Amino acid sequence: MPVRRRANKRATDGSAWDEIFVYSFDMLNRAHAGGIVLNDKLEPDINEARAAWRRYGAAFLLRHDGGECWALDEFGKP
Repeated sequence: MPVRRRANKRATDGSAWDEIFVYSFDMLNRAHAGGIVLNDKLEPDINEARAAWRRYGAAFLLRHDGGECWALDEFGKP
């Protein structure tokens, strides 16, 4: 019997990117668990991060506390 693949909710709502959007890397391994490919410094590809920021940035800013935000500094408003 084939194994049923479970959809990762973090990957679909963009919350797997939250830590990267704030710090530029994934120190708690949430992005990796969400299916984001990281390098040996736990950073995503910059072009993938830019595309994710355009896609999920507005929703992230709604739930963000207004503190430091690497992606906003790096890429500007989504």
